[in-house]
Amino acid sequence: MQQTPVPAGPDASGPAVPAALAPAAPIPQRPRMQLASHPEMGHWRLSLFGLTLGLVTGIDFSSTLMMGVASQHIQGGVGAAPEDYLYAISAYAATAVLMNMVLDQVARRVTYKRFTIGSLLVFVLGSLICAEFASPTGLITGKAVQGLGAGGLFAASRILVQLVSTPAERGPLMLRFGGGAFSMLAITPWLTSIFLDDIGWRAVFLFQAGIALPVLLSVALTYPTRAPRDPHPPVSTLDWPAAIAAALGALVFLHTLQEMRYTRFFSSLEMPLAALCGLALFAFSGWRLYRHPDPWIDFSRLAGRQYLYGLGFYTLYYLLSSAWSFLLPSLTQTGLGLTFRTTCMLLSTSGTVSVIGAIVITLGMALVFRKRRVIAIGFVVYACAAMLLSQQLMPGAPDYALVPVVLLEGLTPVLLMVQVASMTYLEVPVEDFSHAYQFKNVCKQIASAMGTGLASVFMQDGLAQHRTHLVEHITRYNPVLQAPDALSATSLAKISLEVDRQATLLAGMDMLHGFAVLCVVAAVFVLAQRSFR
Repeated sequence: MQQTPVPAGPDASGPAVPAALAPAAPIPQRPRMQLASHPEMGHWRLSLFGLTLGLVTGIDFSSTLMMGVASQHIQGGVGAAPEDYLYAISAYAATAVLMNMVLDQVARRVTYKRFTIGSLLVFVLGSLICAEFASPTGLITGKAVQGLGAGGLFAASRILVQLVSTPAERGPLMLRFGGGAFSMLAITPWLTSIFLDDIGWRAVFLFQAGIALPVLLSVALTYPTRAPRDPHPPVSTLDWPAAIAAALGALVFLHTLQEMRYTRFFSSLEMPLAALCGLALFAFSGWRLYRHPDPWIDFSRLAGRQYLYGLGFYTLYYLLSSAWSFLLPSLTQTGLGLTFRTTCMLLSTSGTVSVIGAIVITLGMALVFRKRRVIAIGFVVYACAAMLLSQQLMPGAPDYALVPVVLLEGLTPVLLMVQVASMTYLEVPVEDFSHAYQFKNVCKQIASAMGTGLASVFMQDGLAQHRTHLVEHITRYNPVLQAPDALSATSLAKISLEVDRQATLLAGMDMLHGFAVLCVVAAVFVLAQRSFR
């Protein structure tokens, strides 16, 4: 964002003084923030602006989170088959990829403020479509519209932070940015669980629409007015085929991956061909971007070793985070039999820890040295949370036994994501930051969907294996089947449910052990490499 020129002082029109005789001119003090050059921005508005940036980001975070936590309620409410629900998740990811591709070019023409307001309005529309049309088609359409609205909010907010402040001035904005984003993750599950008891599954989407409206009002009131800018070429000159190909590639590839939870990949030619089609669309989009004179994302600016390593750690974190977001609700509700409200309370507890951690780490960021070790500790903490959860997966385990698990998991965004973010863009010039962050968020959307899909695939395989093993041990010699009414329909249904529950817990243990091993390997790699430091 350009600064408004500072007018000359009242002595500027006085007689000239020889340079040798003139007193040394005082060094002009730089304003506290670049936004301070805007006359409409005061201290409180600057503070609310930083908080609003975080809340805008939290809209995207919470929308993705609740689709995993409330999946059973939503599927039952709209009558969606598992395949339909997968299409809804893939549609959100695909349109989010599209918005992350085009956001900077569009925002530079309409301003980031108008882009954010328009995106929030589209998100509200998508939420209302999901809530109003209780059908699989309505859910898929609504999630696609939601992705168009919320998909680019995270990147737009973070890019705007970079544009309006210098590195030395960025701390206050980032403090409020992190607090707002993680606060949204803390309050959304808790409040949604309260409304869901009274309204039903529609509460998930009505709450998302309702909470987006005050955030939209805050954007309108706190975002700065943009300074005069140079005109840009019309949008018709931009490479729309590349953006559409990337979105279609994401839709095809991600849906193919998530379909693996129900169909073996090589059971027919359909799934391998679909995956190849998705990769071909990605390749076509990359080729178009490479050849276009003004691409949506300029890959030639993103070849720095520091950035590429950071992008790899970002991708790994989002893979792990999305897999955890799938596993925890599944194990607590299906395996341990906890209620939806209890699960949401656990998630809100984790989010609260993240809020406190983000504030503390931002205030003390200058004191954090050897960040590679902090990142490695973050992976170890993630591994400890996974192992601790696996130890608690016992029938009849109380909900308070999971509190230490969510407390540990709540530290991981601070120890991993915040630290990686503080190092990834050190060598990225300000003029290239939008390209770097757009591409990072494209990778985030794909990695998040892949993490959910892979976790579901491994979970389904584990469920099938353990269910088969458990059923083999149910014979007529089992004491449970010796009762007079043991073979009644009701008794057999109870046995079937218990087998499913035990299989879920055993498969979850296997998944969590593998999760912990992956985290330990990542921690060792972080300490061993020397390029990202």
